[in-house]
Amino acid sequence: MKIAYSTTVCPGWTLDQAIQTALDLGYLGLEMRSFLEPQSAMMCDPMRMDPHEIRAKFEHAGITPVALGTGVRYDKPIFPPVIGHIFVNAEEGVEETKQFIDFAAKASVDYVRVYGYELPRAEPRAWGHRRVGERLQLAAQTARNTDSMLLIENGGSFASAQDLLDLINAFPHPYLGVSYNIQAAQQAGECPVEGVKLLKDHLHCVKLLDVDNEHHPVMLGDGVLPCRQTVAALDDMGYGGWVVYKYPKLWVHEDVRDPREVLKHASDTLYDWMQDDGMSCGTGCECDAASV
Repeated sequence: MKIAYSTTVCPGWTLDQAIQTALDLGYLGLEMRSFLEPQSAMMCDPMRMDPHEIRAKFEHAGITPVALGTGVRYDKPIFPPVIGHIFVNAEEGVEETKQFIDFAAKASVDYVRVYGYELPRAEPRAWGHRRVGERLQLAAQTARNTDSMLLIENGGSFASAQDLLDLINAFPHPYLGVSYNIQAAQQAGECPVEGVKLLKDHLHCVKLLDVDNEHHPVMLGDGVLPCRQTVAALDDMGYGGWVVYKYPKLWVHEDVRDPREVLKHASDTLYDWMQDDGMSCGTGCECDAASV
């Protein structure tokens, strides 16, 4: 497996600083949090720059531009249900996806990360599932004839591995894969160790982060999420994709930890874990019993 980090840990850095830090600390790649509209808080957003310049920066450093981490989602209801197909954009999120895919292709970025997200409680799940799936399939089609690929990440109404598997099995596309966030999975009551196994054939990226009992971000390995056990499971699977470390400093404005210290600790910890045997995840699932 290969390790990368998300630029949500360093919103005040330039992209040059983020790339150099990856090089210094042993990260092989970078996931870049990206917005179509420039955000003053996100100085390293690649969408501020020329994609060919970004491509040259990464090639010069020998670091992989793993993904554009977007907030694109496909859940917006069509209203009114019939006339809305004519007067409302029934392909909500698809055009945004195309803009990110076009940029990624020019910058030689491997993936564009998107979400399904939250379905209305009053709506039959089958309706929302179909709406999100059809839009997701159309969005994946925009990557055709490029070297980039669309990854859907779990969260909201699609928080578990089974949720994602159901979606991509119902609406398959060769340019569609999965990014799996272990925090979103565990909050949905799923064992991440079992989740990565379930998604094995579709998994391109696993998002690792750690939190305390009150869901505040902590240094990798110091919290309650089964990060080490997930790494061990991926190693047992022979997983050759990306493990992306995420620390949400972008969203936690009061956090005073130095991004470089956070990233050094995470890199050292991940490489240590890769040399060790796995442990139980502590959630009472099958992997706990196997470790006894």
